[in-house]
Amino acid sequence: MKDKFAKLIDLKSIVTLCLTGLLIYGAITNKFDANDVMTIIVMVFTFYFAKKDKGDDNNG
Repeated sequence: MKDKFAKLIDLKSIVTLCLTGLLIYGAITNKFDANDVMTIIVMVFTFYFAKKDKGDDNNG
């Protein structure tokens, strides 16, 4: 359980969550278009999970 939690808190996860939070905040305050926010979030999460699924945890 601790290993999974430690893997969750790596630099890519923190950057992904921060970017998602900033984009959602921008969409709520009408600084960004909601469609643009969804496109960016989908791209970030797709890249993140595609990299995780390859099983190569040594590339960080």
